[in-house]
Amino acid sequence: MTKSFATARKTKVEQTSLLHPLDFHFNLFIRSKEVEGLKPRTISDHKIFYSYFRRWLSVYYPALTVDQLTADIVRQYIHYMLTEQPLFDGHKQLAKFNDRQGLSPATVNIRTRSLKCFLKFLYDEGHLSTNIAPRLKLQKVPIDTIGAFSKEEMLLLLSAPNQREFVGFRDYVLMVVLFDTGMRINEVLNMLAKDIDFIHKSIHIPATHSKNGQARTVPITKRTCDLLSTLLAENQEQFSQHPDHLFLARDGKPMTYLAAYTRISHYGKQVGITGTRVSPHTFRHTFATHYVSSGGNIFSLQKILGHSDMSMVRKYVQLTQSDLQKHHEKNSPLADLL
Repeated sequence: MTKSFATARKTKVEQTSLLHPLDFHFNLFIRSKEVEGLKPRTISDHKIFYSYFRRWLSVYYPALTVDQLTADIVRQYIHYMLTEQPLFDGHKQLAKFNDRQGLSPATVNIRTRSLKCFLKFLYDEGHLSTNIAPRLKLQKVPIDTIGAFSKEEMLLLLSAPNQREFVGFRDYVLMVVLFDTGMRINEVLNMLAKDIDFIHKSIHIPATHSKNGQARTVPITKRTCDLLSTLLAENQEQFSQHPDHLFLARDGKPMTYLAAYTRISHYGKQVGITGTRVSPHTFRHTFATHYVSSGGNIFSLQKILGHSDMSMVRKYVQLTQSDLQKHHEKNSPLADLL
């Protein structure tokens, strides 16, 4: 592949809008997954990841039929994702945050797994004579690479919003909830007033809003409970039609992921945080790390985060050497003996 993807893409705008020969078989794949009862979120992810692959195919292999699909062609696409694809490609608003080329190995793996699932379906259904899915290896991903905010950075972020204004107070409460619960950003943004138990101080996350399709209940502190109650009252005062969602835009509609990402990134720049990625997901890592470093039980953390696999929990917990030293001094069998 000698021509750059960006250049080739510009010359084939009309072609990329046409149906690709693989589209028919992908629609069969989607229908089979819908019949199997896959969650709408998973179905949507498959469609999105295929659209990325299809866009690349429309430039380099516009007439590729299913029987011409090989492991090498898919490896070319994987290599493109790792080395050439612009970060946030296709997201006009997010693209301004980073112009780096090449996706992270973890992101490439997510998209590769979806492709492998599609390829296995093609083989199982007899559309491909060879099962090429097992020949596509995933990238090695370093463990514990996503940092967490330090206590100083957490205080800086919480001090940034102007709480005298509606938007600033909303952003402050949003960050408090993220710090206090470890919830995913979409779980927080989809939260309704009825999901909050103000008496028992907890937030219920229904299965429809959970990434893994399992409902769970997350405890919150009294401080967070009081702030959510105040925000709810502010929403009712601000908007004539009392909305069900807690986190709202200026027009009263539910706050979007893009808006939350933009606001949090803005506060990070405002207070000068540079050594840690300032994004909604970093709050989840921060919660997990500080929960354990403060003596929280790893099994209760697993339940709060909503993971069935402990190995996934481990990726969120990144203790510093100082944390390890403190835990060792407190829990060493020798210290207990003496």
